[in-house]
Amino acid sequence: MAETNEDMHTDTQCNPKPHPRADYDAARRATFLEHLAMTSSVQKSMTVAGIASSTLYGWKNRDPDFEVAWMKALAEGYALLEMEMLERAREGVERKIFYHGKHVETVRDYDHKTALTLLRMHKETVALVRAAQAELTVEEEPVRDTLDEKLKKINVRLRAFQAEKRRQRNGSNGDPDGERDRVIDGA
Repeated sequence: MAETNEDMHTDTQCNPKPHPRADYDAARRATFLEHLAMTSSVQKSMTVAGIASSTLYGWKNRDPDFEVAWMKALAEGYALLEMEMLERAREGVERKIFYHGKHVETVRDYDHKTALTLLRMHKETVALVRAAQAELTVEEEPVRDTLDEKLKKINVRLRAFQAEKRRQRNGSNGDPDGERDRVIDGA
């Protein structure tokens, strides 16, 4: 059966040809995002990926998925930077001491200001982690005893509720005083 113009038109709508630059642009986007995650620098990442700023910001404005990936890569970059700063604060940085142009000693400098800033930033997180750890160390037996007590109380209330329902049901069957329950219970 020969294809009509209408069949060909429908086929191209369902399976449009990819844009000739789609693979090229996808590769540049991936390069940009990878570099951004490592450096937190939009400008350097744009240069490495070979993307003009107008193109880059155009993609960001038109493609919400790309914008989300951009923000995620930027957040990863800042997390990496924070880890590097934390390592420097903990391990220090080697600094060579020279005297009259000769290397005489190597010392380790610690950036206390950065360390304190990082501690302040994560004070709440540390408190939450410590609280979670404290909850895990609660003794199991007292918790189990408390749960057992609550279950017993629930069961007592459930039995009382069921007995009341039986009395009401029996009372509506021509036994207004609940005489039948008393006979059974008293027997």
